Amino acid sequence: MSDEMLFCPLYSGSSGNSILISYKDTSIIVDAGVSFKKLAQALEKIGFNKKIDAILLSHDHSDHVKCAGIYFRKLNVPIITNYKTWESIKSSLGKVDESYVKLIETGTSFSVGSIGIDTFSIPHDASDPMGFCFYVKDKKVSICTDVGHVSDSVAAMIDFSDIILLESNHDVEMLMFGPYPYHLKQRIKGDKGHLSNEQAAKMILKLNLARTKRIYLGHLSEENNHPDVALLTVSSILKQHGVFESYNFSLEIANRYSPSLCSLL
Repeated sequence: MSDEMLFCPLYSGSSGNSILISYKDTSIIVDAGVSFKKLAQALEKIGFNKKIDAILLSHDHSDHVKCAGIYFRKLNVPIITNYKTWESIKSSLGKVDESYVKLIETGTSFSVGSIGIDTFSIPHDASDPMGFCFYVKDKKVSICTDVGHVSDSVAAMIDFSDIILLESNHDVEMLMFGPYPYHLKQRIKGDKGHLSNEQAAKMILKLNLARTKRIYLGHLSEENNHPDVALLTVSSILKQHGVFESYNFSLEIANRYSPSLCSLL
Protein backbone atom coordinates (compact mmCIF):
# COMPACT_ATOMS: atom_id res chain seq x y z
CA MET A 1 0.00 0.00 0.00
CA SER A 2 1.53 3.31 -1.13
CA ASP A 3 2.52 5.82 1.52
CA GLU A 4 2.10 8.63 -1.00
CA MET A 5 -0.87 10.92 -1.42
CA LEU A 6 -2.30 10.84 -4.96
CA PHE A 7 -4.09 13.84 -6.47
CA CYS A 8 -5.45 13.87 -10.01
CA PRO A 9 -7.93 16.22 -11.72
CA LEU A 10 -9.77 13.75 -13.93
CA TYR A 11 -11.94 16.29 -15.74
CA SER A 12 -12.07 20.06 -15.28
CA GLY A 13 -14.39 22.52 -17.00
CA SER A 14 -18.00 23.52 -17.56
CA SER A 15 -18.60 20.25 -19.44
CA GLY A 16 -18.00 18.34 -16.20
CA ASN A 17 -15.73 18.14 -13.16
CA SER A 18 -14.35 15.17 -11.26
CA ILE A 19 -11.22 14.91 -9.11
CA LEU A 20 -9.51 12.00 -7.37
CA ILE A 21 -7.63 12.18 -4.11
CA SER A 22 -6.29 9.02 -2.46
CA TYR A 23 -4.03 7.99 0.40
CA LYS A 24 -3.42 4.46 1.65
CA ASP A 25 -6.84 2.87 2.22
CA THR A 26 -8.90 6.03 1.57
CA SER A 27 -10.01 7.38 -1.81
CA ILE A 28 -12.39 10.27 -2.49
CA ILE A 29 -14.03 11.52 -5.67
CA VAL A 30 -14.60 15.29 -5.53
CA ASP A 31 -17.57 16.34 -7.69
CA ALA A 32 -19.62 14.25 -10.07
CA GLY A 33 -20.11 16.25 -13.23
CA VAL A 34 -19.22 13.56 -15.79
CA SER A 35 -20.83 10.21 -16.52
CA PHE A 36 -19.85 7.19 -14.51
CA LYS A 37 -18.53 5.64 -17.72
CA LYS A 38 -16.16 8.59 -18.17
CA LEU A 39 -15.13 8.40 -14.52
CA ALA A 40 -14.33 4.69 -14.89
CA GLN A 41 -12.40 5.35 -18.12
CA ALA A 42 -10.32 8.06 -16.44
CA LEU A 43 -9.51 5.89 -13.42
CA GLU A 44 -8.50 3.05 -15.71
CA LYS A 45 -6.34 5.39 -17.79
CA ILE A 46 -4.30 6.44 -14.75
CA GLY A 47 -4.11 2.85 -13.49
CA PHE A 48 -6.22 3.44 -10.40
CA ASN A 49 -8.16 0.42 -9.10
CA LYS A 50 -8.74 1.06 -5.40
CA LYS A 51 -12.17 1.26 -3.80
CA ILE A 52 -13.77 4.70 -3.67
CA ASP A 53 -14.88 5.62 -0.14
CA ALA A 54 -16.85 8.86 -0.56
CA ILE A 55 -18.26 11.37 -3.05
CA LEU A 56 -17.62 14.98 -1.99
CA LEU A 57 -19.66 17.73 -3.69
CA SER A 58 -18.55 21.36 -3.82
CA HIS A 59 -21.77 23.07 -4.96
CA ASP A 60 -25.02 22.59 -6.79
CA HIS A 61 -24.17 23.53 -10.38
CA SER A 62 -24.77 20.69 -12.81
CA ASP A 63 -21.18 20.45 -14.07
CA HIS A 64 -20.25 19.39 -10.53
CA VAL A 65 -23.20 17.27 -9.41
CA LYS A 66 -25.34 16.02 -12.30
CA CYS A 67 -24.10 12.41 -12.03
CA ALA A 68 -23.87 12.21 -8.23
CA GLY A 69 -26.90 9.94 -7.97
CA ILE A 70 -25.44 7.53 -10.52
CA TYR A 71 -22.07 7.56 -8.73
CA PHE A 72 -23.87 6.76 -5.49
CA ARG A 73 -25.79 3.85 -6.97
CA LYS A 74 -22.71 2.44 -8.72
CA LEU A 75 -20.27 2.88 -5.83
CA ASN A 76 -22.61 2.53 -2.83
CA VAL A 77 -20.60 5.06 -0.79
CA PRO A 78 -21.58 8.19 1.15
CA ILE A 79 -22.27 11.53 -0.50
CA ILE A 80 -20.82 14.41 1.54
CA THR A 81 -21.92 18.01 1.00
CA ASN A 82 -23.47 20.91 2.87
CA TYR A 83 -27.13 21.34 3.73
CA LYS A 84 -28.05 23.97 1.13
CA THR A 85 -26.36 22.12 -1.69
CA TRP A 86 -28.15 18.90 -0.80
CA GLU A 87 -31.54 20.62 -0.61
CA SER A 88 -30.90 22.12 -4.04
CA ILE A 89 -29.87 18.89 -5.79
CA LYS A 90 -31.56 15.96 -4.07
CA SER A 91 -34.72 15.95 -6.19
CA SER A 92 -32.67 15.64 -9.40
CA LEU A 93 -30.42 12.72 -8.41
CA GLY A 94 -32.86 9.83 -8.60
CA LYS A 95 -33.02 7.21 -5.86
CA VAL A 96 -30.48 7.92 -3.10
CA ASP A 97 -30.60 6.37 0.37
CA GLU A 98 -30.36 9.51 2.48
CA SER A 99 -28.91 7.53 5.38
CA TYR A 100 -25.75 7.47 3.25
CA VAL A 101 -25.71 11.26 2.88
CA LYS A 102 -23.44 13.14 5.29
CA LEU A 103 -24.38 16.80 5.60
CA ILE A 104 -21.92 19.36 6.95
CA GLU A 105 -21.75 23.08 7.60
CA THR A 106 -19.44 25.06 5.33
CA GLY A 107 -16.35 26.02 7.30
CA THR A 108 -16.22 22.83 9.33
CA SER A 109 -13.51 20.19 9.29
CA PHE A 110 -13.90 16.41 9.22
CA SER A 111 -12.13 13.33 7.96
CA VAL A 112 -12.78 10.46 5.59
CA GLY A 113 -10.62 7.54 6.63
CA SER A 114 -6.99 8.68 6.65
CA ILE A 115 -7.64 12.02 4.90
CA GLY A 116 -8.47 15.19 6.85
CA ILE A 117 -10.63 17.82 5.13
CA ASP A 118 -11.23 21.53 5.75
CA THR A 119 -14.12 23.25 3.98
CA PHE A 120 -14.38 26.96 3.23
CA SER A 121 -16.82 29.30 1.56
CA ILE A 122 -16.06 30.58 -1.94
CA PRO A 123 -17.69 33.52 -3.78
CA HIS A 124 -19.83 31.95 -6.51
CA ASP A 125 -23.47 32.14 -7.57
CA ALA A 126 -24.51 28.80 -6.11
CA SER A 127 -26.52 27.86 -3.01
CA ASP A 128 -23.53 27.43 -0.67
CA PRO A 129 -20.34 26.77 -2.66
CA MET A 130 -17.29 25.28 -0.96
CA GLY A 131 -13.58 24.89 -1.54
CA PHE A 132 -11.57 22.12 0.09
CA CYS A 133 -8.19 21.53 1.71
CA PHE A 134 -7.05 17.94 2.18
CA TYR A 135 -4.45 16.86 4.74
CA VAL A 136 -2.30 13.77 5.06
CA LYS A 137 0.52 13.92 7.62
CA ASP A 138 2.28 17.21 6.83
CA LYS A 139 0.92 17.46 3.25
CA LYS A 140 -1.81 19.83 2.09
CA VAL A 141 -3.76 19.83 -1.19
CA SER A 142 -6.27 22.58 -1.99
CA ILE A 143 -9.12 22.78 -4.52
CA CYS A 144 -10.39 26.24 -5.35
CA THR A 145 -12.49 26.57 -8.52
CA ASP A 146 -15.68 28.50 -9.36
CA VAL A 147 -14.43 31.58 -7.54
CA GLY A 148 -15.86 34.96 -8.49
CA HIS A 149 -13.05 37.23 -7.33
CA VAL A 150 -9.68 37.30 -5.62
CA SER A 151 -10.59 36.84 -1.98
CA ASP A 152 -8.26 37.30 0.99
CA SER A 153 -10.22 34.73 3.00
CA VAL A 154 -9.91 32.13 0.23
CA ALA A 155 -6.21 32.90 -0.21
CA ALA A 156 -5.70 32.39 3.53
CA MET A 157 -7.30 28.96 3.32
CA ILE A 158 -5.22 27.66 0.40
CA ASP A 159 -1.97 29.24 1.59
CA PHE A 160 1.02 26.95 2.32
CA SER A 161 -0.33 24.16 0.09
CA ASP A 162 1.79 21.48 -1.56
CA ILE A 163 -0.62 21.19 -4.50
CA ILE A 164 -3.30 23.67 -5.61
CA LEU A 165 -6.07 23.34 -8.19
CA LEU A 166 -7.04 26.95 -8.92
CA GLU A 167 -9.58 28.31 -11.37
CA SER A 168 -8.27 30.19 -14.43
CA ASN A 169 -11.53 30.30 -16.33
CA HIS A 170 -11.31 32.96 -19.02
CA ASP A 171 -9.28 35.46 -20.93
CA VAL A 172 -11.11 38.77 -20.51
CA GLU A 173 -10.74 39.89 -24.13
CA MET A 174 -11.80 36.49 -25.48
CA LEU A 175 -14.84 36.63 -23.22
CA MET A 176 -15.86 40.19 -24.09
CA PHE A 177 -15.42 39.74 -27.85
CA GLY A 178 -16.74 36.18 -27.88
CA PRO A 179 -20.16 34.73 -28.73
CA TYR A 180 -21.74 34.69 -25.27
CA PRO A 181 -24.79 36.91 -24.67
CA TYR A 182 -24.18 40.07 -22.65
CA HIS A 183 -25.88 38.82 -19.48
CA LEU A 184 -23.72 35.68 -19.41
CA LYS A 185 -20.54 37.70 -19.93
CA GLN A 186 -21.52 39.90 -17.00
CA ARG A 187 -22.24 36.85 -14.84
CA ILE A 188 -18.86 35.29 -15.61
CA LYS A 189 -17.03 38.57 -14.94
CA GLY A 190 -19.00 39.28 -11.78
CA ASP A 191 -17.90 38.94 -8.18
CA LYS A 192 -19.71 35.59 -7.95
CA GLY A 193 -18.71 34.29 -11.38
CA HIS A 194 -15.35 32.90 -12.42
CA LEU A 195 -11.70 33.94 -12.10
CA SER A 196 -9.96 35.25 -15.21
CA ASN A 197 -6.39 34.27 -16.02
CA GLU A 198 -5.18 37.59 -14.59
CA GLN A 199 -7.19 37.08 -11.40
CA ALA A 200 -5.77 33.58 -11.03
CA ALA A 201 -2.28 35.09 -11.14
CA LYS A 202 -3.27 37.71 -8.57
CA MET A 203 -4.55 34.97 -6.29
CA ILE A 204 -1.27 33.09 -6.61
CA LEU A 205 0.63 36.29 -5.76
CA LYS A 206 -1.15 36.34 -2.40
CA LEU A 207 0.23 32.92 -1.43
CA ASN A 208 3.33 31.69 0.31
CA LEU A 209 4.52 29.04 -2.13
CA ALA A 210 7.55 27.82 -0.19
CA ARG A 211 6.19 24.27 -0.01
CA THR A 212 4.21 24.27 -3.26
CA LYS A 213 5.18 21.65 -5.83
CA ARG A 214 2.50 22.19 -8.46
CA ILE A 215 -0.36 24.53 -9.31
CA TYR A 216 -3.02 23.33 -11.72
CA LEU A 217 -4.95 25.98 -13.63
CA GLY A 218 -8.45 24.56 -13.92
CA HIS A 219 -12.01 25.09 -15.08
CA LEU A 220 -10.82 26.74 -18.31
CA SER A 221 -13.59 27.95 -20.60
CA GLU A 222 -13.63 26.18 -23.95
CA GLU A 223 -14.95 29.27 -25.74
CA ASN A 224 -13.25 32.06 -23.80
CA ASN A 225 -9.81 30.66 -23.00
CA HIS A 226 -7.12 28.34 -24.29
CA PRO A 227 -4.56 26.32 -22.32
CA ASP A 228 -1.64 28.15 -23.96
CA VAL A 229 -3.23 31.53 -23.25
CA ALA A 230 -3.87 30.66 -19.60
CA LEU A 231 -0.35 29.36 -19.04
CA LEU A 232 1.27 32.31 -20.81
CA THR A 233 -0.82 34.93 -19.03
CA VAL A 234 -0.43 33.52 -15.54
CA SER A 235 3.27 32.67 -15.89
CA SER A 236 4.05 36.10 -17.38
CA ILE A 237 2.46 37.91 -14.44
CA LEU A 238 4.25 35.66 -11.96
CA LYS A 239 7.57 36.24 -13.74
CA GLN A 240 7.01 40.01 -13.58
CA HIS A 241 6.79 39.70 -9.81
CA GLY A 242 9.82 37.42 -9.48
CA VAL A 243 7.77 34.47 -8.25
CA PHE A 244 9.78 31.83 -10.10
CA GLU A 245 13.00 33.28 -8.71
CA SER A 246 11.69 32.86 -5.17
CA TYR A 247 9.78 29.60 -5.45
CA ASN A 248 10.16 26.30 -7.28
CA PHE A 249 6.87 24.86 -8.55
CA SER A 250 5.33 23.86 -11.87
CA LEU A 251 2.25 25.29 -13.57
CA GLU A 252 0.01 22.74 -15.26
CA ILE A 253 -3.34 22.80 -17.02
CA ALA A 254 -6.15 20.67 -15.61
CA ASN A 255 -7.55 19.07 -18.73
CA ARG A 256 -11.18 19.31 -19.76
CA TYR A 257 -11.67 15.93 -21.41
CA SER A 258 -9.02 13.64 -19.96
CA PRO A 259 -7.04 13.04 -16.78
CA SER A 260 -4.32 15.56 -16.05
CA LEU A 261 -0.82 14.84 -14.88
CA CYS A 262 -1.20 13.11 -11.51
CA SER A 263 0.65 14.38 -8.44
CA LEU A 264 2.20 12.18 -5.75
CA LEU A 265 3.17 13.57 -2.36
